[in-house]
Amino acid sequence: MILRVVLLALLVALPGCTKLTKSSSKEGVDTPLPASAAESLTQAQQLARRDGRWADALAMLKEAKTAYPESAEIAKLYDDLASERDVIARQIRDQIMVSDAENFKSKIDLLDQLALVDADSLFATSRRLYWKEKLGDQEESLTACGEEHAKTQPVLARRCYALAVEIAGTPELKDRLAAVNATLRASENNAAKRRIAVEKQDRQARGKELLESARAAIEAREYRKALDILDKVAQLQPNNREVSGLQEKAWSMISPQVEALVKLGDHLYLDEQLNAAVATWQAALSLKPDDEDILARIERAKNVLSRLDELRKQQNSPKP
Repeated sequence: MILRVVLLALLVALPGCTKLTKSSSKEGVDTPLPASAAESLTQAQQLARRDGRWADALAMLKEAKTAYPESAEIAKLYDDLASERDVIARQIRDQIMVSDAENFKSKIDLLDQLALVDADSLFATSRRLYWKEKLGDQEESLTACGEEHAKTQPVLARRCYALAVEIAGTPELKDRLAAVNATLRASENNAAKRRIAVEKQDRQARGKELLESARAAIEAREYRKALDILDKVAQLQPNNREVSGLQEKAWSMISPQVEALVKLGDHLYLDEQLNAAVATWQAALSLKPDDEDILARIERAKNVLSRLDELRKQQNSPKP
């Protein structure tokens, strides 16, 4: 009785399941055909290159070729996107393949560790042989991956090469991998040179911008600010002669101010106006940071102030 009820329920449910399967098996999303060839070109590029919906873009262009047969641009874009789609699909498939191979390698390494812990483990021995065989089956695919992507996707190619070179069993594969490695080295060297060139351009642009700020600060008589900016330029462009010239100009304006403040602080110190002396020397230090002579004066005055404060406390403390 129960069996008959179950069979009856399945028969009732089957039509609905059939409809669900048909509707859910449809790939992509319906995209209405644009109203013109120009709109078709724009929308197809957005679907593919911006949204990653390559299948939808190609399907739309296929309809557009029929709707707008006079447009050579549509046919050309269809071919271009189809080629780009094939390249991207190959990259994705190879990423999946190398991820699987890396997983195999990781398992083999762990099984090697297990064999060292338990030398008599049949599990470690059998599984290690199995995964080594699975990894070995990928040697041609990994080599081809390195060859395919060495110039365009060096990071992916290097991953493929790193695995393939460990399992390559024939002289032919080893020779192919040697060529892949040479290509990768050349690509990586070129990338390093481009990176250095870009960094140099960035330093030059940043240095130019800072120099303009330093000149503006000097014009505004903000000499300390100008010197701080010029220090940054000197780090970016140590051989820039203009930097040293602007530094000399700024120092020539600051030095008399520093000297005057130091002398005023000395007079205040001798007049036993210690707090005023410290404040004056600190003003000088703000113009000439880390100056050892000014720092020594401030330290000396603070020591005297500290001793005087201790004497006052002793005098004011209640006598036993």
